[in-house]
Amino acid sequence: MSDLLRIGSSALNAAYVQLQTTGQNIANAATPGYVRREVLLQETVSAGRTGMGGGGVDVVGVRRVYDAFLQREAAVSGAASAQDAARSSGLSRLDQLFADSQSGLGAAFDDLVSSFTDLSARPADASVRTAVLARVEGFASRAASLDASLLDLRQATRQRMQGDVNQANDIMAALAAFNRQVGQSGGNASAPNNLFDQRDTLLADLNRIVRANATIAADGTVNVSTQRGEPLVVGEQAAQFGLMPDTLDSTRVDLSLIRANGTSTRLEMADVGGSLAGMARFADTDIDAARMRLGQIVAGVAQGFNAQQSRGLDATGATGQPFFAIGSPSVAGAAGNSGSAQLSASFVDASKLQASDYTVAYDGSQYSVTRLSDGQVSTFAGLPQTIDGLSIGLNAGSPAAGDRFLVRSASAVVPGLRALQSNPARIATASPVTAQTGAANTGDLSVSALDMAPIGPNTAAAVSITFTSAGTFDVTGLPGGPLTGVAYTPGMTLAFDGNTLIPNGSMPATNGWSMTLSGTPGAGDTLQLQPTANPAQDNRNARALQALGDAGLVDGARVIDRFADLVGEVGTRSQSAQSAADMSERLHGDALRARSDVSDVNLDEEAAHLLQYQQAYQAAAKVVAAANEMFRTLLEATR
Repeated sequence: MSDLLRIGSSALNAAYVQLQTTGQNIANAATPGYVRREVLLQETVSAGRTGMGGGGVDVVGVRRVYDAFLQREAAVSGAASAQDAARSSGLSRLDQLFADSQSGLGAAFDDLVSSFTDLSARPADASVRTAVLARVEGFASRAASLDASLLDLRQATRQRMQGDVNQANDIMAALAAFNRQVGQSGGNASAPNNLFDQRDTLLADLNRIVRANATIAADGTVNVSTQRGEPLVVGEQAAQFGLMPDTLDSTRVDLSLIRANGTSTRLEMADVGGSLAGMARFADTDIDAARMRLGQIVAGVAQGFNAQQSRGLDATGATGQPFFAIGSPSVAGAAGNSGSAQLSASFVDASKLQASDYTVAYDGSQYSVTRLSDGQVSTFAGLPQTIDGLSIGLNAGSPAAGDRFLVRSASAVVPGLRALQSNPARIATASPVTAQTGAANTGDLSVSALDMAPIGPNTAAAVSITFTSAGTFDVTGLPGGPLTGVAYTPGMTLAFDGNTLIPNGSMPATNGWSMTLSGTPGAGDTLQLQPTANPAQDNRNARALQALGDAGLVDGARVIDRFADLVGEVGTRSQSAQSAADMSERLHGDALRARSDVSDVNLDEEAAHLLQYQQAYQAAAKVVAAANEMFRTLLEATR
């Protein structure tokens, strides 16, 4: 009879614990990180008894319904999803900067070219000249605004990265505190299940920031390391993250891992995973690529318009002065350089500038120059050297083997951009030289393609060409002395280099001009090249400035095409990043659902269990009541 009472009471206790656990599951069905519990039971067999006798049931414990593999998959996929989402979010904002076709840099360039169209029609109109300067200022302002927005976006990303670093440090400290609590509670057998829920939540949160590998011991404590194996949490000791400037490029940051013993390790951002890696790639790769392309475009525009301005005369008859100033390239040595070398850089031909910065490395015998945009490497025995319109030289000192230098090229252009002209009269609308065929000419001689080099002292020298026959001519007025008996063929080019006339010569670099002669002259026909009489009324250089809209100013391509490339590149990066984010989010969702199928609370199942355990409780109570009744009856029978 005592056995029956013991069996009934143990069943009553088991049903009570099951009811209590089910109630806990129902109460926490919506609690983030909660893992479903279930009661572990085992049969109790009375010592020394055999056959059909039994001792009831024992409650072994309450366990979490947990799959370590599924939990790890959810954490790993969460790190990948957070990395892709962080980059996609940044690129979406970057795309918005360039998506406005009405107020973008392309529209500002179109306005600039259109203003020269108006100026070509009315070169002496002061209001039109003022409008041109406004368009020059508008282009410079728009480019500077875009670059400033890109820098602001990078700074905001850096601040978000710092916030994530602080959060990761708090999580690692909390995991170390968890290990301490588990140790104090005596290990897995007695530690509350809610502590393990907190552990898994902390690990999931840490993986959203950095990819973290967790090793869970038998007692439930956890050791955490990076995906490359650097320890983050070991027992009750937690490391700390910090952001530190890159040793070569101070605008970039690496992740510093400071261990509990005070030693530190520099981690490459590409290796840490999570949102930190995604934001670092956005800030250091995507934003830089856009800034480089922007700098390349601006450098081409500035050089093209400045060069054409230098080929003309303004309304006062003076040589045209530059429209734009741009930033100059700079060189910075790496923090660990041991040599004394000081390198310099300058733009030789901005029209050949690539959308890239460069690194220079010295191995003890030669220099290696790497174009960062595509990794192309050029090696040289010495400096100076010219690459992509950029000259790199050795100013002073000497390098040591292993020294490295960063050359800021395209990224340095826009920060120094500004419009220089404020006086409308200083726009060089006029060509300095006018070609005039003689009024008494009998042939059909004509001049085309009279193009100017940058103006020098002898550019506007009065040169007279007199044809002695249909196939020869003489030249007077040349600073280098007259020419006689020069052979003529229709379509030939004449180039003046400031000293003499060169048949079929190429355009001089400065202080001259070139022109093409056509037709058949008669004996005695003349051609006069003289200084332009009224520069304020002449529009030939204004037309040349207008024609720059279709010229290959940016590495051989039109400005509008290069800007379209920039917008398209940003859009492609944004779409690609969004696709990657969508895919990784789906994979993460699949992993979460697989984990949820095992560990989450199903209210329908719990309701069914509730009825089952309630009935078991009632049945066990009847067993206890029957045992009591039998015992009472037996006592009454023995009176």
